[in-house]
Order: sequence, then C-alpha cells, then structure tokens
Amino acid sequence: MSRPVKSVSRLPLVVSVLSAVCIMCALGQSTTEVRHTEGGAKVAGEVSSSRVEERACCHRVTVTDPAMGITALFLLSFLGFAITAEAQSCSKPVGEANMNLKDDFINQDTFVDGAVVSFACNPGYTSAGGSSRITCSAGVWSPVQLRCERKNCGPLEEVNNGYIDYRDGTEFGDTAVVICNQGYISVGQSGVIRCDVNGWIGRLPVCDAVQCVTPARIVNGTFSPEMEFYSYREVVRYSCNKDLVLNGSGELTCSEDGTFHPAPPTCVWVECKDPVIEHAEFVEGSRPPHRHGASVKYSCKPGYVIEGTSTLTCLLNSQWSSPLPKCTKVIRPTMPTTTTTTTTTTPATPTPDSGNGLSPGIIVLIVSITALLLQNSCM
Repeated sequence: MSRPVKSVSRLPLVVSVLSAVCIMCALGQSTTEVRHTEGGAKVAGEVSSSRVEERACCHRVTVTDPAMGITALFLLSFLGFAITAEAQSCSKPVGEANMNLKDDFINQDTFVDGAVVSFACNPGYTSAGGSSRITCSAGVWSPVQLRCERKNCGPLEEVNNGYIDYRDGTEFGDTAVVICNQGYISVGQSGVIRCDVNGWIGRLPVCDAVQCVTPARIVNGTFSPEMEFYSYREVVRYSCNKDLVLNGSGELTCSEDGTFHPAPPTCVWVECKDPVIEHAEFVEGSRPPHRHGASVKYSCKPGYVIEGTSTLTCLLNSQWSSPLPKCTKVIRPTMPTTTTTTTTTTPATPTPDSGNGLSPGIIVLIVSITALLLQNSCM
C-alpha cells in the first residue's frame, strides 16, 4: 500500500468562504436581490435581513435569528479545520502478484483523498475473484481484493499414433510435448508446444510410420535384402567376399529415428603369423595360414616349464589373443654334501645276485656232476 501524503484540500477554503458569506447574510448585511418585473425587466433592490428568502449568497436559506448565524459560522469553521486535518492524498498503489494498475491510472504518482483506482491481471493471467477497485482514504489505500491466477489453455486435440505429455500442466507458461508411439516418428514440427497469452502456440506435429532408406554399401562386401525402403525393426545382413572377415556387426536394424543401427561393418584380411616359441613344441590347432578365429596350442620340451598362456587365438587385428608364452629351463636344486658312517651286515644265505659269485648255470652243472659221481661209486 502507499504512504500517506499530506496535502491541504481546496474544500476547506470553499467551505470557509461560503460560511462567511452566509453569516453576513444572517447578520443582516444588505445584499442585492434581483427581481423580475411583469414586463421582464430586472430591478435591483435592497432586502432587509428579516425577509431573506432567496439571495445569491445563500440560495433559498432563511435565517431569522443572528444567534443562529454565529452558531453556523462556528460549526462551518470547525468543519473546515476537520476537513483540513483529514484530507491527505495517496501515492501510487502497488497491487498483488501478477497484476498492475489499469492504463487510466498508470501514469499518476499521487491520488487525492477519495480517489478510486482499478487493477487488471497481467497478460496470461485471469481474475480468480475479488474486486479490482481500491479507494484512497486519509492517505491509505483500501486492501486489494483482486486475485489473479494463470490462464488455463486446456487440453490439446489428440494425436494419431502418439500422445501428448503435459509435463508441467496446461496453464500459462507450461509446455507440452508430442511423443509418437513406437515405430512412428514426429514429422513437421519440433514437438514442443507452449501455453501463451492467446492459447497454445505452435502446430501439432504428425506421427508417421518409421521408414529407413537403403543402408550404406561396404567395400569387398554386400548386404541383403536390398530394397528402397525398410520398415521399423527390419534387418539387413552383411557378408564379405571370400577370405575376408566382417569387422563389426553383421546385422543392422531399422531404428526409431529412421536410420540403421549400428554402423555398417568393414571387410578385412586377417592372418596371424605362425608363433615361434623357443624350446616349445606344437600340440594341436591350426596350421599356417592362421585365419581369424584359428587356435593353436603349445607345450614346452622336457626340462622346461611354460610361462604364459599355452593356447592362442587369432584376432581381427591379425594378432594373437595373448603374448606368446615362454619356456624356461628347470633348474634342479643341488643337495648339500655330508659325511656319514654306515655299518653293513652280510646275509648268511647267499642270494642269486650275491654270495659266491657263481652263476645259476654253473651251480646246476656242479650239482649234476656230483650226483653222477655218487651213482658210479655205489655200483
């Protein structure tokens, strides 16, 4: 609200002058009265105070007692002082949120006592009730009753093959986004619409079915099927010429944005060099030339131990999947030399391997000769 601004009104001065004139009339001061004759001529004459009926100073007021005139003078003078004390103007009022003074009052800085002004809601806002008028009284404005709320643009028309997402709402300043169904794409507009002073701004886009154009061709390769347009989620498959390998995805899909994903592959020549591993032996796997995906396995020769991966695979970059392994010679630890005394007991019964040192054949021969001699002696 505004601050009181003290200002002497012209009304007390007027009241004082009128009161003085009227008291003069009441006290019997002569006043010229204008009369009309029968012929229409004006005749001026003096009128006594006892016959005051119609004068220029007090129109149709009759005062017969001088005391009444004095009383009237006192009352009117007091009224003038009271009006002087009460008459204060107001500075420019300030409204509530989202409103301003109407154009008729916007350029005024001060307003006289009793002035009435009106507020109006700002563009994009509408009245939610309450009086738009306030009054200046003794330097203070009456409370602002007007309430302004954001204009509501309401819902938009439906979109075929899509829907509208009112992310913020449907009021002034809010935005709405058109989202197409899966397999459809927005055509024509950006898809974002804003609620403005005059309603929704922008035209609704159209949701059309997704179509992808023919994908890119690749060197030393081809794809199928080959058509002018492809529908949503339709797939094309790439292949390379003989002895070449696809580097990338071999299948591309028509996506929601009307393009194929992922990016087309390339056709590359892949050949890994035959591994050369010192002190190692080939165990199993492919033989040169080693193409993409070929595997080989190696092991170390006796007396050597392998360090690293024994199985290798040829990759797209013509490199083996792991660094070549190494065969490291096994170093046997030497036992420390110690001096010991050992006592050995010779068995009483000779064994075939130890005893008299005779071979089994000689022993059999001796036994046979002995038996023959004994036989002859008995005869």
